[in-house]
Amino acid sequence: MKRWLLISLSLAAACLAGVACGQLVLCSPAPRDAIGVLCRRGHLLAIAQGEGIYEADLQRALSELRYPSGVDEKDRQEGETKGVKKVTNVKRVTTLQVDERLVLTDLISNSVARSVAADEKISKGKIGSALNLLRWQFPNEKAWRIALGASGLSARSLRRYVAGDLRAQQWITRQIVSRIDATEIEYRNFYETHRDSFMQPVRFRASHLFVAAPRETLPEVVETKQQAIKSLAARIKQGEKLTDLAAVGSEDEATKNRGGDLGFFSESRMPPDFFAAVAKMHIGEISQPIRTRLGFHIIELTDSKPAREMNFEEARAEIRLIIENEKRRTALQNLVRDLSRPAEFVTNGL
Repeated sequence: MKRWLLISLSLAAACLAGVACGQLVLCSPAPRDAIGVLCRRGHLLAIAQGEGIYEADLQRALSELRYPSGVDEKDRQEGETKGVKKVTNVKRVTTLQVDERLVLTDLISNSVARSVAADEKISKGKIGSALNLLRWQFPNEKAWRIALGASGLSARSLRRYVAGDLRAQQWITRQIVSRIDATEIEYRNFYETHRDSFMQPVRFRASHLFVAAPRETLPEVVETKQQAIKSLAARIKQGEKLTDLAAVGSEDEATKNRGGDLGFFSESRMPPDFFAAVAKMHIGEISQPIRTRLGFHIIELTDSKPAREMNFEEARAEIRLIIENEKRRTALQNLVRDLSRPAEFVTNGL
């Protein structure tokens, strides 16, 4: 009996030793690198919180950064692309030249953040909204499925990834929230040292009749729309008021019930071609039908305000936003550095 007990204990010890050795082997870089190549993820680049980051992960991040969905090849070639630097959905404009080492550092920090945020609670509604935002970037279901297939993700795995990303984002927000508050002294000092930046531009107030005809509209539809706006112009010429016609003839749902009134606006709020037309008008003048990239308009200029310097109270909200954004950027940079510090960089090629 003792002999069989000793044999059993010896076998158990051998099995446990084998499992331990297997875990040790799998945790070391060389076998994980080989597994990555075998599974078509490429060579191992780094290990963070026990999770491997491979060449395929880096290439996917670079692809997202350089060529986000919704940007066509022509725009990309002209250097007009916008990128997404991921520290759990924190976005920034980037150039086509990307520092791969920095992108790898971001991947590492994201991986660590997702790990430490695993216990964060995220509602199904938030996950669903985030998935819908991704889906709406594609023109149809076919394009969406093609993009999923190209990324190597299924709908289920994407949902898990988005949920993890939201947990990490929530965790990161809590880490930096106390670092972005600014004091009244900071606000006033910023205003005094940047007074030239707080100029309120010239603003106009106008009402309009609008008939939609964007660039992609079929020619026969454009012709119909053009006839409609000409008919409205003729009625104004015969004495009817633009504000009265807006309720029955304008296709701008946001303004038609208030006589087409757009309120005061500056150049940054309006399409360039619309603003250029308004800037040439005199107060009280009603334009002939004009076409912009959105469609046809008849515009009545009702008021204008010249450019002037904003006082502190007027600039306060903008100053707060500027300072908090800068503090948030600094806090994120520090957090990225802290999160990526314990990672093991396997590659020396970046």
